[in-house]
Amino acid sequence: QLAKVRVVAKGTAQVRNMSIWNVPTSCAIEEGIITEQLPIRSSIQMLSVKREGIGTCWEANVGPGVEIKSFNIENTETVSQIYDLNTPVTTQAGALHTITWTVNNKGTTTIDLSNGDYTINGDGTYYFSGTASHAIRVTGGQPNIYLEDAEISVSGGNAIDITGGNPTIHVMGESNSISSSSGAGIYVAENSTVTIQGNSTEDALTCEGDNLSAGIGGYMIDNNTAYNCGNIVIDNVTLTARSGQTSNVGNYAAGIGAAANAKVGSISISNAIIYADGGGDNSTMGAAAIGGGIDGTNLSGQADFNITISNSELHLSRGSSYASYIGAAGHLIGAAGYNIISTASITGSTIYNESGTEITQ
Repeated sequence: QLAKVRVVAKGTAQVRNMSIWNVPTSCAIEEGIITEQLPIRSSIQMLSVKREGIGTCWEANVGPGVEIKSFNIENTETVSQIYDLNTPVTTQAGALHTITWTVNNKGTTTIDLSNGDYTINGDGTYYFSGTASHAIRVTGGQPNIYLEDAEISVSGGNAIDITGGNPTIHVMGESNSISSSSGAGIYVAENSTVTIQGNSTEDALTCEGDNLSAGIGGYMIDNNTAYNCGNIVIDNVTLTARSGQTSNVGNYAAGIGAAANAKVGSISISNAIIYADGGGDNSTMGAAAIGGGIDGTNLSGQADFNITISNSELHLSRGSSYASYIGAAGHLIGAAGYNIISTASITGSTIYNESGTEITQ
C-alpha cells in the first residue's frame, strides 16, 4: 500500500542528510486499504542506502496520494536548505518514484561544454556531468573540478589541458571517462601539478590518450614535438590510464607519465586501484606503464624518476619486455633491464603484470 521515494543526489554538495518536507506522516487503513491521509504534516527522514548500478541514494516509504513538493537537504558544509521540485510528485501505492537531483555547494560553477572548450584561469569550484566533445582548459589558479558521470571525448588536442595552475580533479561516481584521439586524456604542463582524487575507490575514472600521448601526463604532436609534463598526484580512487598502443615511427607514451623522450615530474599514488597501460610494439620497444616514454628515432627517454606509491593495488602493462612496468621505457638496444626502477618508493602495495602475476621490485 505504500510508495517508495528514491532520490539520487548528484553534485558538489555531497549530501549527508535528507528528508521529505511537509507531508502527511500518518494514514488510516481499513481492511488493508488506505482510506485517508491524516492531517498531521511533518518531515519524513530518508535513509542513505547503496544500490547496485546507482551507488548511494536516499529512500523513504510514503503513503499513496501524497503530493511531494520539497526536500530538506543538509550537505557536508552543514548547511540545511529547503529545495523545491520544479514538478511535484504524487505517490502511488506499490510504486517506486525516482528523482535525480543535482545539488551544488554555493559558489559552484557548472561547466558548459555544449558549444566549445571551457577555460578556467583561477581558483573556484567547477562541476561537470554529462557527455561532451570539447575540452576543459586550465591556465592558472588552484581550481577544484568535480567530474560526475562525465564523458569527455575530443578529436583534437588534450581532453583536459592543464597549461598552468595546480587543479584538483574530484572524481564522483563509477562512470567517468576522459579521452582524446589526438592528444592526452589529461595533460599537465611542466611546473604544474594535477591532483586526481575520489571519496573512495568506488569512484572511478578512465583516461585515454592517442598513440603518441599519455592517458595522464605528457603529449606529442605529429611525431615531432613531445612536451614535458609536471607532477601527478593520484589518491583514493580507481583509475585506468592508457596511451595509444600503436605508432608508425616508434614514439610511445606511458599510461601515466611521459610521452616519447620528454620529461615527467613526480608521480605520487596512494590508497588507489590503478590500471595502467604503456604504448609499444610488444617486441623491440615500448613505454613504461607508469613513468617514461620512448623516442623511437634516437632511442632516448628519461632515466631519472621520482615515483612514490603507497597502500595501492596496481595492474600494469608495459609496451614491450624491454620497458619497465614502473620507471623507464626501453628498447632492445640499451634496454631498461628491470621491472621496477630501483629508486621508486613503494610501500604497502601489490603490483600485477599483464598475466595477473605479482611482480616485485
